[in-house]
Amino acid sequence: MYITWGSPQEGNMQLKAVITRGAPEGLVEAFASELFAGNFLKQVVGACLGAQEPIKRPAEFYVQEPDRTVCVNGHIGVELRFTGVSRNGRKAKQFHAALTTLETLARQTISHALTSGGSLMKVQLFCVLMLDGDVETSPGSGQYSNVLETEAIWVSREAPAA
Repeated sequence: MYITWGSPQEGNMQLKAVITRGAPEGLVEAFASELFAGNFLKQVVGACLGAQEPIKRPAEFYVQEPDRTVCVNGHIGVELRFTGVSRNGRKAKQFHAALTTLETLARQTISHALTSGGSLMKVQLFCVLMLDGDVETSPGSGQYSNVLETEAIWVSREAPAA
């Protein structure tokens, strides 16, 4: 049993990365870092979803340590699953902005981690946002779901500075 002390509108939100075993340790550490967690809480939970001071509420809003998946054929992937997201009082555009911001933050994190060392050149990225109620899956589509997803994309290392 748990009791929620925050606003029911905000909910208890968690982000978890699942990263393929065999990924460079720097990539795993990047998604387990205080920097990534802080940016996620500020940019996604705070700015997009309107939670008040999410960094100061670690039992309500947090980033979990990454889990690992089995590597097949040497391909590396990162899935980010954002759960516990309350629909209550929020507009669909806030969830779409949160998903877009999460994907951008993840792309930057992966690209930087790949540039920081090792021979790995690309990683597949997939982001999922799981809500407690349905929203329109894309503006004007007329289709509704409680799961919003990005397209799976391949992220490469940053180009060296000129």
